[in-house]
Amino acid sequence: MSKPVKDVSIELSELEQIAQWPELELEQSTSTCAKLTEPEVDRSISVTKKWEDLKEAVVLRGRHHRSKWDMTFAISSAFAVFIDPLICYAPVLIDDSTCYYWDHRLMWTFFALRSAADLFYATDIFVFLSRSRAEPFVTSWTRIIGGPHTKICKMLNGKKTLRFLRILPRICAALPILQAIILSGKYTSVDNNEFFYLIPIQYTLRAIRLYRRLNRSSNIETTVRRLRKAVLDFLPFILAAHLCGALWYIFAVDRKIGCWQEHVCKFDGICGREALDYFFYCSSSTPANNMKFNSSLLQKSCAVQLSENVSTLPFDFGIYLYALQSDMTRSRGLPVKMLQCLWWGLRNLSSFGSNLQTSFFMDEIIFSILISISGLALFLVYLNARVQGSQKILDQLHLREKMQRIYPQIITQMRIMCRLRLDSLKEVPMLKSIDEKMLQAICEHLKPVIYGEDIYIIREGEPLRKMLFITQGTALTYTTIKGGTNVCKCLEKSDFYGEELLNWAFKFGSFSELPISPTTVVSQTKVEAFSIRANHLKSVVAQFWWRLQKELPRSQLEHFSASCLQKYWRHHIKLTNNTGSKEKRE
Repeated sequence: MSKPVKDVSIELSELEQIAQWPELELEQSTSTCAKLTEPEVDRSISVTKKWEDLKEAVVLRGRHHRSKWDMTFAISSAFAVFIDPLICYAPVLIDDSTCYYWDHRLMWTFFALRSAADLFYATDIFVFLSRSRAEPFVTSWTRIIGGPHTKICKMLNGKKTLRFLRILPRICAALPILQAIILSGKYTSVDNNEFFYLIPIQYTLRAIRLYRRLNRSSNIETTVRRLRKAVLDFLPFILAAHLCGALWYIFAVDRKIGCWQEHVCKFDGICGREALDYFFYCSSSTPANNMKFNSSLLQKSCAVQLSENVSTLPFDFGIYLYALQSDMTRSRGLPVKMLQCLWWGLRNLSSFGSNLQTSFFMDEIIFSILISISGLALFLVYLNARVQGSQKILDQLHLREKMQRIYPQIITQMRIMCRLRLDSLKEVPMLKSIDEKMLQAICEHLKPVIYGEDIYIIREGEPLRKMLFITQGTALTYTTIKGGTNVCKCLEKSDFYGEELLNWAFKFGSFSELPISPTTVVSQTKVEAFSIRANHLKSVVAQFWWRLQKELPRSQLEHFSASCLQKYWRHHIKLTNNTGSKEKRE
């Protein structure tokens, strides 16, 4: 920082014109003067400011990276939730050969996409751990609760059980369970209980995490937020229907294979579930296996279409009959199968499963019950969200109406308060000749204060840090000399105390030169007053110094004007350099 210009001669009549330049930031220029006169204090202040700026920059940068990762993970989560049920469409039936096979192209495509999505879930675990380690430091220092070694911080940081419970759902959602089943060779066994039950559990965990992450938003109403909110209202239905439709497809395939197994066990004596798991899988041994039973009789026993002379089907497929009749289970067209199953899931979730006609098969009944409960739960969640949204809108309307009613009263009270403050200031002899704009600036810093009975407001011998303008009540001021009372005065309405602070501010003294209170001020009754602190008074004087030509000494005015000229010159040089650099770039 350059030193102030010395030996500058400026007429007092020119000071007001200099100070009214729009480019001059008077508060900064006066703070510059204060720094020049108090180097040690300014050095500590500058170091503190640099540390605060650095900490703020680190926090902002961390928030930027955090929001960027949250957006990336939200996109990857949406992709993972979409592809998870696709593995259910891998088995395909061939009724003519009485066998089924797995669509290897779909299976290995799913394996690659699912593995790529799991990498993001694994990365999110490490991100969560790094954030949880950083939270104690940030919380303790930004919230100022005493540092990282206080009992509160140790208690919060020591709850490892709670942290483990928070990370447990992330671990469960990131486990590559389906890939492990595929690699272990279990994909040829459609009737696999772990396979059936792990899909909805892990899918539900991922869907909940996706919904919560997308639902995080600010309270500011924007067009994008309204559109996203409308999408989020229907997102749970879409996700649930996607899962229910995929499970409906694979359960239909399993039910068809179960019919085959039941028939060959009953009529051909080929029993044993483990042996039959691979018995109907399409392979080179399929023709030989078909020779062991009557395939035509098997197809009649597990028929899904009514013949001419038959009024009822020999086997009750329950809710899976439509999937088998539509030849969907015999097609490799993934988009058609997925859309058909999605429509089935949406229809039954929206009707709470009232259209489902179940058989006496236990797994089918449980699946239908879960569909009904899920549809009802999703509807209640949607209804609750709508009610809360409507209530929020009503509260905002009521608040707006209330503000419209009380706004005139607030304006009236503010005018009365401003008038009272101005009247209190005009009682001070030193402020009677002050400009009206400066008095209004002082009024902006006057704060109403209330003191109860027998309260020490200012003590003798302490720095005088505020000035009081009493509006209601009485207070006593007294001076003690060696324990004996010397002088006692009474302060009542329209009285003030602390005129020495005005002299200090007009001389632009430093805070180390604050005047010492010569008396003690104690409230006798309840006291209502206006108060202005020393730093606020000093800032007002620094802002309107050119209006104090009579109150300030000539040397102080010359010092202010020189600093303003320096400030304006530096601003002019900066603008010139920026303009030159832009012209060179062009």
